[in-house]
Amino acid sequence: MRALVVNYGVGNKYSIIGGLRRVGFEVEISSEIKPEYDLIVFPGVGSFSAVADFLERKRDQIEEARKRGAKFLGICLGMQVMFEKGTEGGIHGGLGWYRGLVDRIRGDVKLPHIGWETVRDLGWCELTEGIDGQYFYYVHSYVAYTPERAAAVSYYGVEYPAVVCNEFSVGTQFHPEKSSRAGEAFLRNVARWLRK
Repeated sequence: MRALVVNYGVGNKYSIIGGLRRVGFEVEISSEIKPEYDLIVFPGVGSFSAVADFLERKRDQIEEARKRGAKFLGICLGMQVMFEKGTEGGIHGGLGWYRGLVDRIRGDVKLPHIGWETVRDLGWCELTEGIDGQYFYYVHSYVAYTPERAAAVSYYGVEYPAVVCNEFSVGTQFHPEKSSRAGEAFLRNVARWLRK
């Protein structure tokens, strides 16, 4: 299986490359979104406004890859830009694959949220199999406020989506590549999803 990690000029891409290789992917990095890959990964560091603008310029490439059957994995910010809109850096449109607004975590808590939290699996998405009650690593100040049903949730000041998924994409607010065995198990779920 081949994975493409999208280089949008910011972010730590090397942790996710290592995580994907450990579960059997051949991995390349490119700023061009090429349709011949099985998995296209939006990594998770940067600002919503900058990454959303980058992806908007690549929308034709994204749609072509989607038509050819590629699946998408968004991590942290990479998940957030799959939503309709975000407020970081002003109001910006995202890809619109999930309904909702990405906004600052509301509640009397310290930001950014850095650390380990448990995940509660809501039990309807194959990609969350085996992650219920496991600890995952987070670094974020924003979450998705969405009317859609998340696949798994975590809590920090508010309950928020830890995982969202549909037929062609999955997003995680946590960093699976930094989440030890639980994160590796999640990436193995992604690999199994692609083999189907």
